[in-house]
Amino acid sequence: MSSSMRKMMLPRRRLSTLMTCLLVASTVYLIALWNGAVSVSGVGRGASDADVAPWIAQHNRKVSDDRNLDDGIVMLDDEPFSTENSGIFATEDSNGVDLAQIQLLDFLNGEENMFVKDKESLFGGSLENPFSLKQAWSTSHAYALGIRSNAYNRTDFIEMGRRARALHIAYRILHDHPNLHDTLVSHSTPLFNQASDSKSTKRAKFEQQLHAIIDDLTRLMYPWLVQSRFKSLHALQRHFRENTPTKDERGIIYSTGRGHFELAVHAIQSLRTILKSDLPIEVHHMGPNDLDADMIKAFNAMPGVMTVDVWDYWGEEARQLGGWAIKPFALLASRFTKVMFIDADSVFVQDPDVLFSKSEIFEKYGQLFYHDRTITGYDWCYNWFNGFVPYVSHYANSLRFQSKNTVHEQESGVVVIDKSRTEVLHGLLTTCRMNMKVERDGVTYKKMHGDKESYWMSWELARVPYKFSPSYGGTIGYKNDKGAVCGGLFHTDEYLQPLWWNGGVVANKHVKKTEGLLKYEFAAYDLEGKDIEWEWETTTTPFCLKPKFPGQKVVVMELSDSDKRVTRKLVRLYSEIIEEGWRQYFRDEFGLQL
Repeated sequence: MSSSMRKMMLPRRRLSTLMTCLLVASTVYLIALWNGAVSVSGVGRGASDADVAPWIAQHNRKVSDDRNLDDGIVMLDDEPFSTENSGIFATEDSNGVDLAQIQLLDFLNGEENMFVKDKESLFGGSLENPFSLKQAWSTSHAYALGIRSNAYNRTDFIEMGRRARALHIAYRILHDHPNLHDTLVSHSTPLFNQASDSKSTKRAKFEQQLHAIIDDLTRLMYPWLVQSRFKSLHALQRHFRENTPTKDERGIIYSTGRGHFELAVHAIQSLRTILKSDLPIEVHHMGPNDLDADMIKAFNAMPGVMTVDVWDYWGEEARQLGGWAIKPFALLASRFTKVMFIDADSVFVQDPDVLFSKSEIFEKYGQLFYHDRTITGYDWCYNWFNGFVPYVSHYANSLRFQSKNTVHEQESGVVVIDKSRTEVLHGLLTTCRMNMKVERDGVTYKKMHGDKESYWMSWELARVPYKFSPSYGGTIGYKNDKGAVCGGLFHTDEYLQPLWWNGGVVANKHVKKTEGLLKYEFAAYDLEGKDIEWEWETTTTPFCLKPKFPGQKVVVMELSDSDKRVTRKLVRLYSEIIEEGWRQYFRDEFGLQL
């Protein structure tokens, strides 16, 4: 008997009469199994149907009779038995599970035959390898049933990714792909379905298993979600799909504490008074000490603005959040279905509503990410990412990060997502997982600068299609004597028009927020994504960007007259808030007594 078969043997324990009957009915199949005819190592590599491991139920603990379908109990006649296991679903070749999951998700994302017809827009690309839906489903589903309740080392992101994908697959199939149910039921193994089962019984068992995987993996991966007012992942998504008032369909969120309070006030007031945006706004904070009572009162006095305490949503986990880690949890907690997170020091020159209404990327993918500056240096983040993400997507391999042309791929000063989309919601949940305390303290924040890379890496890990806006981080401000453009971290929209920048309107927000107001006349952005030359910021000057050699794709442009007018108003508004003091500003502007 092979070592792989020994791993798959049932434990020696007394079986119930019903279980014995079931096993006798499957004698021929079991003989083939024990003789090593069935293996999982060939899954996803063009193996035959006989190479697919069966789903085997293991009666490994006493189960109370009052548990229902959602608890993962398979009902055979009148006696339930547990679908949980110890290790019989394990494969010697873990890549078999990884590839099966990746291929199944690429299939659900609509990529079958896409590499032939439309390779340019291909995201995943795993279906270029031999693919069998039956094999991919059998392997990934067996694995999900096997590990759905099993704890794991939370700093092992390989195992985290497998569980995130298992949950993603089960949820997508149950709720978004009912058209596949009959096909996948027909792929169920003989040990699961009895010959006497009707079609409706087989389908009920199939859906029951999916519910069990979803419920248990949600409890394992996102216990704070189960303990929240939403109670389940499906209830959360149903809220955003069905129960969100039209006025709350889309909106903006900020998160800030005392340190960036004035910057956040400036950012919000600039949207209202300069850009005339009427999108509703939430300001998220963490507990009673993040903002004082007057600050909360001030935010709530602003038109269309309300404060949100993240502690009210995610229980004990929320109380362990800090700094950058609040951002994905705030995105999830927000009442808005289509939600835009904006850093407190990020400043727009267009109404941000254009990202909801005119972005082709957001329309297609339900998300929009922005590239950070092109900066080279170290390899540890690259090595880590390629160590825990199996079968990196075709799209990710096109990024600067994968060519080692930069150590920072994403700038998370603006993140736009649509939580009504199943795949996007799973990407966001995976981002939350990467920013939970154990994960961020043990791994994430040791490998990257805060939360910023955790978004696209989580989308990648959960195999969710995503896309960045085309230009790379640049600068906006003034030209120095070397011809470099100096100022904030600048971003264009996807049509290469000035959109927003990070850093406020001062030379160096990290030194002093009340001095060094900038003049905005020029912008520079990078279209090449490699070999960029930067002059780094000092205590009195911002960082600067210039072409490193003639012909390089760094675009330097003078701002239009209308953009210059907007930037002058932005600087003047900030001066009013700082010079008067924010309390006096709120007295004058809103009649608020603080």
